[in-house]
Amino acid sequence: MEISAANLTSLFTGFDVVFQRGFEKPPSYYEQITSVVRSASRQTTYPWLGRTTKFREWLGDRVIQALETHEYTIVNRNFEDTVAIDRNDIEDDTYGAYEPIIEQLGWDTKVHPDMLLFAMIKDAIANPGDVVGFDGVPFFSASHPVGLMGQSGSTAANINSSGSGAYWYLIDASRVIRPFIFQLRREYAVTRMTNVADEAVFNRREFRYGVDGSANTGVGLWQLAYASNTDLSNPTNYGAARAAMRAFKTDAGQPFGALSSRSGVYLLVPPTLEEVARQLLNSEFMAGAGASANVATSNIWRNSADLIVSEFLA
Repeated sequence: MEISAANLTSLFTGFDVVFQRGFEKPPSYYEQITSVVRSASRQTTYPWLGRTTKFREWLGDRVIQALETHEYTIVNRNFEDTVAIDRNDIEDDTYGAYEPIIEQLGWDTKVHPDMLLFAMIKDAIANPGDVVGFDGVPFFSASHPVGLMGQSGSTAANINSSGSGAYWYLIDASRVIRPFIFQLRREYAVTRMTNVADEAVFNRREFRYGVDGSANTGVGLWQLAYASNTDLSNPTNYGAARAAMRAFKTDAGQPFGALSSRSGVYLLVPPTLEEVARQLLNSEFMAGAGASANVATSNIWRNSADLIVSEFLA
């Protein structure tokens, strides 16, 4: 192919089509379980996380309620993924060899928010001090303070680490404020360097095709997430996680109402737990849940959550 502005425009427009094809192929889950927040600066602070009130009978003047003071900040991060295309390959008409790479670039762009999110969730278990919530303790913790300014002296746990298996996560994403936040500063966008006078073409014979964006993940309401490494094949453990979440209270001492809606409830598992998770959520009967291991009883947890299986949780 002759190197000309028209030919380069045509070539890279074709790459855009290939990129979009790759972008449309993989599943993506972050929008289902995060609050997607547009950020207008280098970082965004969330002073309202965790603030709750309660109604009272209106007798006399209104009573201005003292709210728990919380402040949580997410700092944006910059990301890029770039491919170099040799000028000789264009001139020799072998640029088709780059199509799989460009398609993979589209795939990677689609799943990158998921990679960030699930890496943070894993880190909240492996390095709890690195993922601290609005209340000043690790997001998955056995000692979340309960009550205004911790005055009650009691705590609540949104993790059960008494088992020895892989962690699974019960998520309530039915509300506007969700357990996780995806903060988007700048949309992921393709940039094409196709000018023959570009310094990289002059020095290295390289045209460039890349994607960049600015974003980050953070944690929202801990009351809407529960982590456990207990045996998921035992439905009692799943039921215990649900019961723990249903018992969570707000700062004002009111029932939080987690899992009160079927819509927006998810069970997150790594691939190693996919089989038992599907049995738990889809089977009409569950063997071994009755008086003996040979008795099949009705599966009360059937369709109680939607399943998300992610290799990024492995």
